[in-house]
Amino acid sequence: MGDKKKIKKLSATNKELSKEVTLLRSQLTKTETRLARTDERAKRWKTETAAARTAAARSDTRAEKLQRKLDRAVATLEPVKGVAPAESAATGRPAGEPTAPDGVTIPDPTWTVAQLRAEARARGLTGLSGKPKAQILAALAPANPH
Repeated sequence: MGDKKKIKKLSATNKELSKEVTLLRSQLTKTETRLARTDERAKRWKTETAAARTAAARSDTRAEKLQRKLDRAVATLEPVKGVAPAESAATGRPAGEPTAPDGVTIPDPTWTVAQLRAEARARGLTGLSGKPKAQILAALAPANPH
């Protein structure tokens, strides 16, 4: 009879252990599912971070290009010296520039191409953006020099 008690005791222990194994398996499954979701989330965040870094680098590059362009534009501007406020404000040109009798500014070879193009735009001339300095000067020269 001692064997039957041992068998009953062992089978009860087996049932308890079986329940524990089932419980542990379900907990393991839940943990693996959470881990998989967390891994997916981390992967998505890494992808988003990489895209944000790329966008930031592009923005930085564009800002640097725009800053260089602004610096070049500022460098082409000549400082205005001895400008009379009323005349400068009325014409938008320095007071010391030579003008024709009709009040039109006469550009000379010391002007930069950017300044010549700006003067051509101010006069309403078109088609000079790709022309060399000499052609722009010729187009801006007065029709009658005398």
